[in-house]
Amino acid sequence: MDFWYTAQPKTGREFAAQILRERYGVLPDFACNANGKPYLLNAPLFFNASHSGGVTAVAVSGQEIGLDLQAKDDRVRAALFRRLRPAERQEDFFRLWTAKEAYVKFRGGTLAGMLKSLVFENGTLYENGAPAQAEFRHFTVENCVVCVCTHTKEPITVTQV
Repeated sequence: MDFWYTAQPKTGREFAAQILRERYGVLPDFACNANGKPYLLNAPLFFNASHSGGVTAVAVSGQEIGLDLQAKDDRVRAALFRRLRPAERQEDFFRLWTAKEAYVKFRGGTLAGMLKSLVFENGTLYENGAPAQAEFRHFTVENCVVCVCTHTKEPITVTQV
């Protein structure tokens, strides 16, 4: 799996198109599922994009993928913190929030539709009381916490563009 990021001002779609074109030789033909998750019609690759705090990122893999990137910004943290259950407030906030968002994107759902069914407890994400059937990888770039969610764990190559 490849993770690409930039601090240049770009939308997620723009950056995904650039990476797919320049690094994979794919002229992307994008489509979206019913909830707006983009996918490629013309290549056997999966991708997901995210942006926060002036950083835009895209992850590309041979398997379904969800990606979230969250700048370590206390103003954003305070606003999102209110949406957590009391027990979740004891967890590492940025790790918890990026895991939830990456998982929702991985599943192709919406945060509004899935948030109530997701609980993060003792480092594990649960959906409707059962551990989420996914692998989560966390790391940091440019003062942002990143979470990549896939079916199976695979090595990640991180590249700044």
